[in-house]
Amino acid sequence: MKDRSGRQYSILIVSASEQLTTFVKKVISDGRFSGIEVRKSVAQAAQELLNRHYDVVLVNAPLPDDFGVDFVLNLCEHYTSGALILTPGDVCDDVTDRVIDYGVVVLAKPVTNRALARNIRHLCAIQDKIRNTEKKVLTLEEKINELRIVNQAKCLLIEKEHISEEEAHRRIGKQAMDRCVSRKIIAEEIIEKWE
Repeated sequence: MKDRSGRQYSILIVSASEQLTTFVKKVISDGRFSGIEVRKSVAQAAQELLNRHYDVVLVNAPLPDDFGVDFVLNLCEHYTSGALILTPGDVCDDVTDRVIDYGVVVLAKPVTNRALARNIRHLCAIQDKIRNTEKKVLTLEEKINELRIVNQAKCLLIEKEHISEEEAHRRIGKQAMDRCVSRKIIAEEIIEKWE
């Protein structure tokens, strides 16, 4: 599924029904999905998830080897994929009660094109938010790591060269500016020199 920025999404369809698989592929045929894989059982889907991340996992319950609810709960516990489960109408409320706290979307069969398309779009939007949050976390982790390394280098300069913290800070900053490199690189060189 391509968003406004041209992002492509991947989907794993877990369904033993060729008819439903064809229906889902028709609903998502607008070019937004670049990776569409189909597995016919929980076991096959679980194996596939070991090899690749999917933005959305759609489960058509029941499946030949399991109803699919436990698989979806496991998916939510161990992966960041959005989960959507299609269930027979008579058990939809029970399934919803069981999975709603995990963020799983549940739709009763038969499902309309519009309802399916909207819910898949919703899951993709959530995936975008998750991805953006992960990027922010990585950036913060990198900054924290850089600060840790720079502080370690400052401590070494204070200890080995008997200078003040302010002088150590200035020295690392000046060398980084003079050489057009990051403070982290200068700090790593100082650490390597003294350890």
